[in-house]
Amino acid sequence: MKVCPILLAAAAAVALAGAAHADQPAAIFGKWIEKFPDGQGMVTEFANASISSYPVDRDGHALAVPTRMQVTYDDLGGPMIGVSFHGGGGAIVARRSQDAITLDFPGVGAHELAKMKPGEG
Repeated sequence: MKVCPILLAAAAAVALAGAAHADQPAAIFGKWIEKFPDGQGMVTEFANASISSYPVDRDGHALAVPTRMQVTYDDLGGPMIGVSFHGGGGAIVARRSQDAITLDFPGVGAHELAKMKPGEG
């Protein structure tokens, strides 16, 4: 059976396009905030090998010392990034835009977070 070079080129282009749109874990590095209805919130910071989080008041002042967990990241393709906690468990981050993500803890619930601007928190 002879394979058409045009079909091979088209298949390669589709495969490369999918890879080009795959998200990189570094795209979520930095501070993100989930705002609660009462004005307070929870800040989550994604770093190279860890995640830390801490509650904040309405003015963005920390209410507790950050909790830090060691993690590894997996590019799941598209806008999805897997987060594996050392010691077990994990989460999935879905990028909705440059400034908005959903942090989903399977079986526990999802949280909508917004990118924090420099100088915030």
